[in-house]
Amino acid sequence: MLKNLNPNFAIILSTLLWGTWWYPLRLMNEIANNNAIPLFLSFSLAGIFLLVLSLKDIKNITKQNVILTIVAASAGAAAMCLYNEGLLRGNVARILIFFYLTSVWSTLIEIFFMKQGLTIYRVFSIICGFSGMFVMMGIDQGNYLPSTLADFFGVLSGLLWSVCATLIRVNTDLRVNFATSVFILMGGVFVILAVLLPGGQIIEGFTYSIFKNSVLIILVFGFLWILPGYWLVTMGQDQVDPGRAGILLMFEVLIGVVSAYLLANEVITIREFLGAILILTAPLIELYASKNSLKSIS
Repeated sequence: MLKNLNPNFAIILSTLLWGTWWYPLRLMNEIANNNAIPLFLSFSLAGIFLLVLSLKDIKNITKQNVILTIVAASAGAAAMCLYNEGLLRGNVARILIFFYLTSVWSTLIEIFFMKQGLTIYRVFSIICGFSGMFVMMGIDQGNYLPSTLADFFGVLSGLLWSVCATLIRVNTDLRVNFATSVFILMGGVFVILAVLLPGGQIIEGFTYSIFKNSVLIILVFGFLWILPGYWLVTMGQDQVDPGRAGILLMFEVLIGVVSAYLLANEVITIREFLGAILILTAPLIELYASKNSLKSIS
């Protein structure tokens, strides 16, 4: 049944999970007293479960496919590592909005590394995206760089995710179950590596009491958020045009902003709202440009 799932609908479903991702993440962190082991277990259990299901297809997976999947997974895991750290430390809306600079980073990757043309629409898209970023950072006050580690992690996570998404698209022989399992398992590895970040989670002091208190959220987060969230977005991005996928994924921002307001009383300022409009307009320009190019070809 899942094989017949409409890829556009798959992406929309994934936004429900990614937009509320911050809530079980923060809840787990609170229950575990900032210990990273429960989060690592969530990723590991979900990844191992899906890997076992994908083993029957292992004979059809080429060495090149494995290498490309691991490289993409590493970039995606690093992105999620920083994204998680941003959500734990900062404002949900800001991190989500900064993450969605991914469309601008993807455009730059296509221009400089995939030798695609630089059109006037792409110039406008890039300018629009970066203008939104600078507005949120406070360019009117002379600030051009992220003012907090959380903001910096949000921006960098979007860049790394664009690398991951590009590698997913160029992998013409992608096996969704296998790729998703590798993505999730690599995510667990980077959860542990993230303890090296300043002021991040820790791995010392993990006790049976912490495990007992967090076992339910470990399972819920792993099998109701991580596993379906990763699978749906991997399946969708593999089959949907990048421009359309970017538009559909923007529902995540709306869901994230609303859920953060309702559950954590987090609100966005006028500055953040204006920056969000500019950043989220960038993929719309890119989509308009791609439609125009298709019309000119036909």
